[in-house]
Amino acid sequence: MVCRTPVKVKDPTSHLEMVIVPEKVYVLRNHRGKEIKIGLFVSPRTGKKFRALLPDAYQC
Repeated sequence: MVCRTPVKVKDPTSHLEMVIVPEKVYVLRNHRGKEIKIGLFVSPRTGKKFRALLPDAYQC
């Protein structure tokens, strides 16, 4: 699922908070049945890909 809504996340490689758009969003269910949204991001500084947890209210 491709989204264009920017979200504020912390980059694990440069340790800075930035507002970027996820490349892809995955919706998973945990063992209790709650939906969890995980976004795939590309760091603009290093070019490395990383995953981050998205807020529950995040909409595409």
